[in-house]
Amino acid sequence: MDMTRSKSVRRDARENVAKLHAAALDIFLAKGLDAPLEEIARAAGVSIGTLYYRFGSREGLIDAVIPEIAGSRLQTLASTVMAKDTPSQRLGAFVHGMIELQRDDPALNDAILRRYPDAVALLGICDRSAELGQTLVREAHADGSLSPDFTEHDLFCLLWLAGTASRDPNAPTGWHRVITRALDSAWVAVT
Repeated sequence: MDMTRSKSVRRDARENVAKLHAAALDIFLAKGLDAPLEEIARAAGVSIGTLYYRFGSREGLIDAVIPEIAGSRLQTLASTVMAKDTPSQRLGAFVHGMIELQRDDPALNDAILRRYPDAVALLGICDRSAELGQTLVREAHADGSLSPDFTEHDLFCLLWLAGTASRDPNAPTGWHRVITRALDSAWVAVT
């Protein structure tokens, strides 16, 4: 193979990866991580075979595209949460911020719900967010603002319910209010 052809193939391969990356980002953010890979390949102007050759699997594509944006959004939420004055304000901001992200961002919702556990880079980012949630529950327990009956597991059940409901077009319209009430009932009344 001559050098001109070799350089051309490498440039084309880089361009295909960039087109796949951009198409996957747009489509995953709009439709979630289970968006059809054929649609992504078509939007990028490449074959589905090229997508699999370059990324190996759906999870490979997810890990190449989503962790950076998910990490950025979750870090922004973490900064907002940590700027609050009290443990109860921080935990409340975390829960409501996570629910908002889940409702507004189908790809991040899929990540938080761990729908693709083999997308390990993405799971690492979600694990850091889960650790923050656990810390916030422990801090709210320590200052006495959160009922000892409300556990870290309860927090993740609330977020799972919110994430599941936000993706289901047939979910009852009052799901958000029910989750808010569940959290509100977990606070210890100040006397």
